[in-house]
Amino acid sequence: MTTFKMRYAYAERTGRDEAEARRLDEQFDLLTRNIGYLLHPIVSASLPSNPCIADIGTGTGIFLRALYPSVPDAQLDGYDISAALYPSASTLPSTLPPNNTLSLLDARKPIPEPMRGVYDVVHVRLIATDIPPEEWSAVVRNVSLLVKPGGYLQWEECDIAGLKYLRGRDGSRVEKTRVMGAAFLEGMRERFAHGWNTMSEDMRAAGLVDVDTEVISSDRLPETRERMTVNSKQDIFAWARLVAKQGLPVPFTAAQLERTEKEVSEEIASGCYVRFDIHVAFGRKPAE
Repeated sequence: MTTFKMRYAYAERTGRDEAEARRLDEQFDLLTRNIGYLLHPIVSASLPSNPCIADIGTGTGIFLRALYPSVPDAQLDGYDISAALYPSASTLPSTLPPNNTLSLLDARKPIPEPMRGVYDVVHVRLIATDIPPEEWSAVVRNVSLLVKPGGYLQWEECDIAGLKYLRGRDGSRVEKTRVMGAAFLEGMRERFAHGWNTMSEDMRAAGLVDVDTEVISSDRLPETRERMTVNSKQDIFAWARLVAKQGLPVPFTAAQLERTEKEVSEEIASGCYVRFDIHVAFGRKPAE
């Protein structure tokens, strides 16, 4: 296989459109079902009455929509570097809780003073591929500034570098899927090699205490395996088409991709499925 490296962030390799919004919402649901909770029980138990909760890298705002029924009196604020995935103005009243706001925030930059120490819980999921490795620790410090004394930061990242495709039943085929997965990992290696493996260390360095981490398998619930694998396939082929379109030295052409995608779909139908680790880290800001 030809060796190549591409440091695409998520926003550079994937369209921010309605189809991608649906894929991200499904990915969120599948990950949450395997994790088993939206907020870790320790974090949930810490919530005061009428809490303020922020979601960083909120995308479509799905975390806040899913959380709202359990905290109907909370102030729920979503932040993202782009508003492209936010619900449209015509759908906002029906898709977002009444106490929900969506705003722009680049966590790579200093946090504005009025936002510091505001939130009882700050939640983050899957932003590592948008953060260059050399900026990662600073982003964790910045996000930690949003948490009020006594509040919690909860952060979820996936070890995509350790992704595997496995045979789910007798007769399952995995060859083409593994080839595409290997090409994706090779091309995106620099973006997948950080975040998930240093979250606890970075949280402590940012001044948080009582830091803990849980690791959950993406295939913990067998009934989610096929949809998780299809979702992963959609992301990989979006990346691969971008690479092929740019004419870079990669082991496939645009014409080959169409045939390979059909073969990968057949392998998934035969029982091929994806497995990777989901890392959930959380820590508390010391009370003043």
